Amino acid sequence: MKKAMMATWSESKESSEEEKEKEVANMCFMAIDDLDEVNSNFSDEDMHSIFEELYEDFEKLSLKNNSLKKKIQELEKELEEVKEKFSIDEISKTDLEKENEILRNENEILKKKNEWLTSSLLIFSWTKIL
Repeated sequence: MKKAMMATWSESKESSEEEKEKEVANMCFMAIDDLDEVNSNFSDEDMHSIFEELYEDFEKLSLKNNSLKKKIQELEKELEEVKEKFSIDEISKTDLEKENEILRNENEILKKKNEWLTSSLLIFSWTKIL
């Protein structure tokens, strides 16, 4: 019983797919027929003016496209300059961080020397008093 139902289901599935394909094909033929009717309604002058309008639009879009390409090139160049500057800034930052670390270490050393000298002076002054 299940096998028979499965066979029926698969057959109906295939037939519905075939029907859809036929419908699509029919719609395409109808669209082509409609186009033929539309094209036959235009005179040569109408077609020529439509073509001229399309060509003018093409020219405008072509100019805009070239302008946008130039703008892209300018922006890419600017981006490279910014990347280069950023790289230089990063190098400077790294150098400054190293220098800062060196100065901190020197500062710590000087603090210790100062503490030692202060304590030495205190000891020296106490020994003089005694």
